Amino acid sequence: MNKTLVILCGGDSSRMGTKKALLPFEDKTMVEYIYDKFSPFFDKVYLSVNERGDLAHLGLNAQEIPDISRNAGPFGAILSCLTMISGDRAFFMSVDTPFLDPRTAVLLYEQSYNYDITTFNFAGDQLDSICGVYNKRCIGSLFKCIFFKNTTRNYLQDRCYTNIISTDEIASVSKISMEQQFYKVNDRRSYYYAVFSILKHNFVC
Repeated sequence: MNKTLVILCGGDSSRMGTKKALLPFEDKTMVEYIYDKFSPFFDKVYLSVNERGDLAHLGLNAQEIPDISRNAGPFGAILSCLTMISGDRAFFMSVDTPFLDPRTAVLLYEQSYNYDITTFNFAGDQLDSICGVYNKRCIGSLFKCIFFKNTTRNYLQDRCYTNIISTDEIASVSKISMEQQFYKVNDRRSYYYAVFSILKHNFVC
């Protein structure tokens, strides 16, 4: 089974004040860090960007897909990518979730075959709400969400054949806590926490 990954790198980054994908992280940019971490587990990688060429200078072996609409948020980016990817589905993750475990992505992908969306339940303001496997079968529902300006997670999932993976099952393949895996770098404070966590981990190792 060929696995496809989409890293969502667009958005305005208004709270951060600069493009998150290009933030320094370890000895590279954040998008390079995630690409290097996840690409061994996937056969094809795409980068969702605001404009084609935004990240071309990094030389990653990944095709860029520009957003159809800058005003539709993450669901607009997912819709843009689903219309362009070569396969029938892809695992989508945000570029600002650097602690996500690739084994979690593989778990969701392996259980996504018969579903429009495969994701998980969680709680917490800092946790990512987009991560999951989306099939091209949910393109119509995404169009409706955007058209009716109701781009909430529940609104979309209620209109798609959705597979919810339990957090216990995710814990069985990854020792990284859910809170850490889906911690989202939203602003400078959360970015500095993420950088410090990586430095601390590398020092201990």
